[in-house]
Amino acid sequence: MPRLYEYQGKELFKNAGIEIPQGRLVKDEETARKAAQELGLPVYLKIQILGGGRGKRGGVLKAETLEVVQAFSKKLLSHAFDGETASSLLMEREIDYEKEYYMAISADPSLRQPVALFSTKGGMEVENQSPEAFFKYPIPILSGFSEHQAMDLIRMTKGISSSFGHELAKIFVKLYSIYRGVDARLVEINPLVFTKPHFVALDARIEIDDDAIFRHPELHLESAEESGSRASTELEIAAGQIDARDHRGTAHFIQVDPDGTYAKSLGKIAVGFNAVGTGAALTTMDELVPLGYFPSNFCDSSGNPTSAKLYRVTKVILSQPRIEGFIFVSCVSSQQLDNTARGMIKALQELYSHTDGKPNIPMVFAFRGAYDQEALELFKKHGITDSPWVKVLGRDVTEKEAAEAFHQLHQLWEKEKRR
Repeated sequence: MPRLYEYQGKELFKNAGIEIPQGRLVKDEETARKAAQELGLPVYLKIQILGGGRGKRGGVLKAETLEVVQAFSKKLLSHAFDGETASSLLMEREIDYEKEYYMAISADPSLRQPVALFSTKGGMEVENQSPEAFFKYPIPILSGFSEHQAMDLIRMTKGISSSFGHELAKIFVKLYSIYRGVDARLVEINPLVFTKPHFVALDARIEIDDDAIFRHPELHLESAEESGSRASTELEIAAGQIDARDHRGTAHFIQVDPDGTYAKSLGKIAVGFNAVGTGAALTTMDELVPLGYFPSNFCDSSGNPTSAKLYRVTKVILSQPRIEGFIFVSCVSSQQLDNTARGMIKALQELYSHTDGKPNIPMVFAFRGAYDQEALELFKKHGITDSPWVKVLGRDVTEKEAAEAFHQLHQLWEKEKRR
């Protein structure tokens, strides 16, 4: 699900009346130096990436001089964390505080409603805390979350004074208003610290419901489903727009190995991949890996999508760098595979216009299901099957046989390249 950067989350906190540290967003060494002079030393430099655990991995550094500010900002802006290089840092003035708390509003699928979560043990090690350290309060979605309900949750900790409890309850209500306002699945402060006479949110984590992105253009979200803790790639963002205004079927595309480095580390060959049905997709992927291949992407184009969707997603898949082939396998379903074929043929004709749609890398297409014979005939009619690097299969093949057919074709292609 799409996640906001820390600085974006803190802007929402600030607008809701939750106090945050004095800070500046910086993008280079010089602006970092100027910001440090404005804020006053010492400061913390926090890399702005979507992944967690930054503090443990050296993504949050304390600087006590301007020279160190420049050195640290250069280091953080040039270092990749989980393959993601940051374009900005959040610089914040150091805060002395007495106590760390954990506070969150989260969607609970088991209850089918939001829950408020609270702990008196916040900070970097919060994930190592036992479940007993967290107190949960289910929130009725229709009536909302009031201060007295928040107080009921805070009293469960048995150790917080009434005056502290009321201040924490007010923050909880503001947190819930953010949760509802941006259609979030998670709004978290960790840690929330007490520094006389205020509570201050030192960090912000906000995750938005995938299906609500279109309602919040003000958040400037460009994200794809299941991209995890990393930022969405350009191709995932492009693919995410395919379903935006057309809900006839799906073109669900995620890059498993965006730059091909993971496949290389395994000694595998990166290939593009598409399937009709998740079952057929996973089975085919399982058959490809032992043969020496690794899908650079997962793609499920099922639910009877239009040919326009297949055209667009095929171009996205084949735009991936370092792939040495493409394989398409459909499950046996009622999907109109002739429409699927038309979309892929148009994409091939545009991508390989100099050869009338005939690719220069090995490709296998396994059409199994409704209108599969029409799909095969369309590939023949448009001359795609005239290519020595294209093999089109029918409904009588298994996923294993499709993977083996691709392997044989790729071996021939490799021999031809070496000549």
